[in-house]
Amino acid sequence: MKNLENAKWIWATDTPECDEHAEFYEEIELYGKKASIFISADSNYAIYVNGELAAFGQYADYPYDKVYDERDISAFIRKGKNSIAIHVWYYGIATASTYYPGRAGVIYSVFSDGVNVCNSSAATLSRLSPAYRQHAKKIITSQLGLSFEYDAKLSDAWEYGKVSPEHPFSASFEVEISSPLRARTCLPVQLGKTVKGKRVSRKMCTPVSKNGMIFDLGCECVGFITLKLVSAAEQKIVVAFGEHIEDGHVRRDVGGRDFSFVYHTISGGCYFMNPHRRFGCRYIELIPEEKIESVSVGVCNTVYPVNVLPAPRSLTYAQRRIYDACVHTLVCCMHEHYEDCPWREQALYTMDSRNQMLAGYYAFGERLFPKANLELIARDNRPDGMLSICYPILRDLVIPSFSMHFITQCEEYLTYTGDLDFIREIYPKMKSVLSVFISKIGENGLVPPLAGKGKWNFYEWQPGLDGRDPLGHGYTSEGLEADIILNGLLSIALGKISRIEDALGIKSDALALRDRLNTVINSAFYDKERGIYKNRASSPDASRLGNAIAILSGAAGEDVRPVVAEAIVNGNMTEASLSMMCFVYDALLLVDREKYAPYVISDIERIYTPMLLIGNNTVWETVLGAPDFDNAGSLCHGWSAMPIYYYHTLLGD
Repeated sequence: MKNLENAKWIWATDTPECDEHAEFYEEIELYGKKASIFISADSNYAIYVNGELAAFGQYADYPYDKVYDERDISAFIRKGKNSIAIHVWYYGIATASTYYPGRAGVIYSVFSDGVNVCNSSAATLSRLSPAYRQHAKKIITSQLGLSFEYDAKLSDAWEYGKVSPEHPFSASFEVEISSPLRARTCLPVQLGKTVKGKRVSRKMCTPVSKNGMIFDLGCECVGFITLKLVSAAEQKIVVAFGEHIEDGHVRRDVGGRDFSFVYHTISGGCYFMNPHRRFGCRYIELIPEEKIESVSVGVCNTVYPVNVLPAPRSLTYAQRRIYDACVHTLVCCMHEHYEDCPWREQALYTMDSRNQMLAGYYAFGERLFPKANLELIARDNRPDGMLSICYPILRDLVIPSFSMHFITQCEEYLTYTGDLDFIREIYPKMKSVLSVFISKIGENGLVPPLAGKGKWNFYEWQPGLDGRDPLGHGYTSEGLEADIILNGLLSIALGKISRIEDALGIKSDALALRDRLNTVINSAFYDKERGIYKNRASSPDASRLGNAIAILSGAAGEDVRPVVAEAIVNGNMTEASLSMMCFVYDALLLVDREKYAPYVISDIERIYTPMLLIGNNTVWETVLGAPDFDNAGSLCHGWSAMPIYYYHTLLGD
């Protein structure tokens, strides 16, 4: 990359370890009006110019496909001597959903009015941070990864060039990283407004400690927790965060997860904000050792810059509340990429992000962000040609059905943006994914659930469809019978890829294959007596999702669709979860838009109104909310924002 050609990858030690905080410092002379820094790091960076936070947030990438940022720092420079301080947090520990570990390192170049004035090199001053606890390896959740511990007593205001003699800087070490660098596709995340928490009365809660206190932000916020307090004594404070108060306090320990970080105060006034770890929460609990004299707690929101488009003018008051909650949920779930839920995971899934993208086209009308998501997914490099469960991760786990949703979201991206050049670029990944499933078609003409290690045959969070064995003792994939959902999703994907290939001018046999598959699906799973499609040929069990997919795939012919649609609405079958209601609604609307549009609008209000009645401004992961998944249910989940799409397409002006 030309703008980094004179820079070197460096680190503060020659033997970096996991969970390591390094600090890099430069003093340079600047006399121009404009200045920018080009930077990339593993794992996360924050840049201070003359002591002020000027930029933050390494893009979530792969060690074999590194992304660099160009950050404008003109607003922070002055004529003459300027200090540039860079804090890099190296994770090093592979997470279940959000981080693919590479080598510890940072590379940067500073330009002033187009002239290269500074580059990272072995001469760059660096050290390991004395204030952050090194190598603690404390995990919040397996998906989110590391928490941190900070000791204000050991801070020496290094961002301003004030370094204590006990913790001097020294020369850096060059690091061998040969990965190609590419520019970030979407915009960088920005700092938004700080939302201050209101202290919750002890009549309403029971903090863990006698000196503890709980703060309510008033709404779901996602960003950096800020602390401003006065403590008479040096002490340790555990800071817990969450989406709800349970048993009188913010539930910190949820199924072995630890939603907290640790802050050590000085005696006197303290201010702290960590510019690396985003927290999704509504409530913050302080658990101090001693009494705190005064305190202000808040969250500085981290925001992906979008313009929110107007809602349909015809919405009722209740519908507008649902719409606004869905939009706020989307905003809370978009940073480097779309995230499923900001509190517990912050992970990019194909299925979740498909829902988020479709809603986002109507809520924001922009194309860079969905493009960056699809690009990141497409650069996943599993050797078997399939897609990993999340991106970017180093983990041998796939949800086969989610790979089919990738084809759908690519076709929808083309529909809403017309960006044929990008679709041509990622077309090989679509083909490699489809070829895996096509190669698995058996003698009976169907694809069985994919067997083997690392295959989770999940469809949705409902009994019999979540990939668990019949007794609920974990996940299984061996010897499972072919089902309608996976085969129906393959049929849908074949229809989508056919439209993509037609746009690309590529000769396609996808429709012929889809039609053959649909014939077998109809023969294997349709129960004529009941007028519905069974989940599996040998079982009477049926689901709203399976029957909706039968309609959407075309397996259900014109003659049986009305009967199947009525069974979806009134029949006795497994309900669809929030994540999959879009398939149910789309199937009904395909059968008879005029008849079922009122049903869809009414059903949305039925499902979503209870979420808002308890004071939420975001939409939930499931209808059960927080108690689901053994008290780990998210109250802000991107896949549930689909009412935006239906309000625009059914009630739009």
